Amino acid sequence: MLMPRQISSSLTAIMVSDLERSKQFYRDVLGFDVTDWWAVRDGLQGIALKLLQAPTPQDVKPNPAENEWSRAFDVYAYTDDWASLDSLYEEFRSKGAIISGEPVISPDFGPWKEFIVQDPDGYHIAFGGVDGRKANSYVQDHVDSVFLWVRNLDKSVKLYAALLGLEIREQDRNDHLHLFKLSNGTSLILDSNGMSEIPVPEVGPVLFKLNTVDIEGAHRHAEELGFQVVYGIARYPQVSFFNIRDEDGNIITISQNHA
Repeated sequence: MLMPRQISSSLTAIMVSDLERSKQFYRDVLGFDVTDWWAVRDGLQGIALKLLQAPTPQDVKPNPAENEWSRAFDVYAYTDDWASLDSLYEEFRSKGAIISGEPVISPDFGPWKEFIVQDPDGYHIAFGGVDGRKANSYVQDHVDSVFLWVRNLDKSVKLYAALLGLEIREQDRNDHLHLFKLSNGTSLILDSNGMSEIPVPEVGPVLFKLNTVDIEGAHRHAEELGFQVVYGIARYPQVSFFNIRDEDGNIITISQNHA
């Protein structure tokens, strides 16, 4: 029997000499989403760091190189393909990042391509991967974003922030769009463009599925927020689920996997 997933993400903790300087570097140079709790790029399942103020300069300890032929790194991030890798390299370089290891290709490992960025304390962040392009497809096999059409953007933003336990931030609003970056890297985008005159559909399909570890609590929480439960909790040996509908007609499944 397959075991249910119990760990969804992790953080690499690093001691820094100047916390505010490091926050600024990871936000402005490397494009991380920086909060008081973490610094992440592409969500908690992308590259996720915990920046901690070192008590003394001696507590800042970047890793040495394994040997004289290898390159030192403290964190290693994997990309899906070389196009993404090259894009990151150009982005970081254009913002003034120190490239401590220029891009190199190792033919015997994929081939594998990588480069390394150095932060203000000398920590080395490596980025690498194989060329993941498929012979017969230009489209990557993962869902990047999900759109929900809404009529009252402010109200819907508050509703979904409460449902998912997410912070509402001004920088995530762009005119008629609001973007929530989910922990798995997928974006949930609420879009109100041109929706004021569009009637709410009476019926529709499930648009996507969210997970919970407490199906009863999730059901109660959704009802308290004002979602309409259009399909009550169905229970099976391996999964339980229910469907909810918002006032714009968007239908979502919430499920709990069982061992």
